[in-house]
Amino acid sequence: MPQAEDSIPVALEQEDFVQEVMQRVRAVARIVFEQAMEAELTAFLQALPYQRNPERKGRRNGYYTRDLLTSFGPLPHLKVPRIREGPFRSQLYSRYQRRQERVDQAIAEMFIKGVSTRKVGEVTGLLVEEKPSAATVSRVFHSLRGEYEAWRGRPLDGHYRYLYLDGVYFMIGYEQRFVKEPVLAALGVNLKGEKELLAYGPGDKESLESWKGFLGELKGRGLKEVQLIITDGNQAVIGAVEELFPSAIRQRCVVHKLRNVDSKVPRPLQEEVREEAKRIFYQEDKEKARQEAEASCLKWGEVIPEGVACLQRDLEDCLSFYDFPREHWRYIRSNNTLERLFEEVKRRTRLRGAFRNEKSCVLVFYAVTRAIRWQRMPVPEPILHKT
Repeated sequence: MPQAEDSIPVALEQEDFVQEVMQRVRAVARIVFEQAMEAELTAFLQALPYQRNPERKGRRNGYYTRDLLTSFGPLPHLKVPRIREGPFRSQLYSRYQRRQERVDQAIAEMFIKGVSTRKVGEVTGLLVEEKPSAATVSRVFHSLRGEYEAWRGRPLDGHYRYLYLDGVYFMIGYEQRFVKEPVLAALGVNLKGEKELLAYGPGDKESLESWKGFLGELKGRGLKEVQLIITDGNQAVIGAVEELFPSAIRQRCVVHKLRNVDSKVPRPLQEEVREEAKRIFYQEDKEKARQEAEASCLKWGEVIPEGVACLQRDLEDCLSFYDFPREHWRYIRSNNTLERLFEEVKRRTRLRGAFRNEKSCVLVFYAVTRAIRWQRMPVPEPILHKT
């Protein structure tokens, strides 16, 4: 199995090394504690999420958050499950205190050797007083599938202000070999400024049909209108957007555009050209941005013609964000919102190195993203419509 992409650099100073290790151990500890509380609630209710049986004692009612101070440092905003009716109080915290040394050792071992179903089961057993088998842990984990399927099929709002579209690659195993496979994702911003992961799933980033199918599912779940769609320069996603959402304005991610221009510029000139090109997207309005772009193209046209041609290509799509409220510009001129989501998923799954199959990848992606708290976007005034 491939090694994790970001193993700890051996050149780190001792203090930096310790801090890096402790940060990763805390990430493992968070997984363990949250899974232990889920297992504890399952035992209390005598039912998995979405499972119906005569012995069921109540219904889940989302989560609240609390902080836990561990010997590894604080774990802020732990997700604590709750129920709609009846008494339930997690015994995790007192049990952790009684078993702190044993739990610490086991979590540290999980970090060193990598998270495995067996090790999660051992640590969970220390916390809930009953060591589940590897099969039990696997079943609890895959009980997420019912929750995921309900989430995946939920109806969407008909109208979103913004829609971010992009894809990310994960290492997935196929019959003794591992390959990088893309996952397509859509993140929306509703009329209240609330961000919401709308959908994700395996698909070919370079395939028009994959993107059409992906966006078609969004429309099938109720999405009718989007005012602005933010993408990179991928022609497949652009083609799908133009076909399925022809009335939407498109914003070309300026970060990707600047990277593309950079690749066409000789190294000695890259920093200067990059800073000048960047100024185009930080003007007071669209007209001044166009003037800045024209001046830059005149200056560099004969020196770096390929770089200038790259900048001029779909430049108007890069300037679309200027037609929207100024307070939103920093959010919508690039695809960074979705890129940060991908980085968070990779950060929290780095110990795995590779997923055994697509189903495992999809479930872990869901397990991570369901706990993310999005920053609300300010809504100062009505969004302009395309004319």
